[in-house]
Amino acid sequence: MPQILDGDDLNGQDLYPVFLKLRGKRCLVVGGGRVAYRKILDLLDCGADITAVAEEPIPECIDIAAKGELTLLVRRFRPEDIEGAFLVFAATDDDSVNAEVSALARCKGILVNVVDDPLKCDFFSGSVVKRGPLRIAVSTGGSSPLIAQKIRGELEEQYRESYGDFIETAGEMRKDILASGCTEERKSLSLHWLAGEEAYTIFKNSGKETVWEELKKILFSF
Repeated sequence: MPQILDGDDLNGQDLYPVFLKLRGKRCLVVGGGRVAYRKILDLLDCGADITAVAEEPIPECIDIAAKGELTLLVRRFRPEDIEGAFLVFAATDDDSVNAEVSALARCKGILVNVVDDPLKCDFFSGSVVKRGPLRIAVSTGGSSPLIAQKIRGELEEQYRESYGDFIETAGEMRKDILASGCTEERKSLSLHWLAGEEAYTIFKNSGKETVWEELKKILFSF
């Protein structure tokens, strides 16, 4: 049986960073306030099958449920709510409820995150930069969320919205490079150039057609 770390055993350096595929998986959010709402939005971005339980959900949560994107149970949490969940967020303002949710989830081997209580968490969702298909997650192991947010802000300045468009374009061009029939050396040189700062700068200033013209010089020059 895996050991559950608690108390002084918790060590942020022991964290294993992963990106979970949640599309179609049942995820439970216990709570209906602002923090729970943010968790719901993040899960929606991942295509999760979301259930939220809250006695007094904020209007934003109710609106999402009205669109059919969320199953909202307007009542107090019950132990059976956790059945079949892949992961759970406990985000109420009641410490006893959050502790109950954490204990139940851990007993059933379900991943659980208790907001603002690192010792009761199996995982931390981190502070995330989203640029198209790019995801950069920053975590301090629950020690200082504000520092994680600060670093995220710095990364958002470094990687602007256009970087997401560039990555999608680079993904398309990568397929063309690999299917080009050129030598492996030429393909490697092209892929490395495409991953560099010069390619992104050209994309920002002149568009993807100019990037492709530069790539062709590398691919087909002799």
